[in-house]
Amino acid sequence: MLTAEEKQELRCDMQGSSAWAKAGLRRRRAAKNQKNPAYGINDGIEKIHLSN
Repeated sequence: MLTAEEKQELRCDMQGSSAWAKAGLRRRRAAKNQKNPAYGINDGIEKIHLSN
């Protein structure tokens, strides 16, 4: 069992992790909307050039 203090520390850690994850999702969504290749996000389809 966790003590009250340990539970509070865990809650704080989880809130920080959640904020970090949400910020990352916002960055990736913005990059995707801009189709910015610097973030490694594209339309997910590789362009294959076939010679005739």
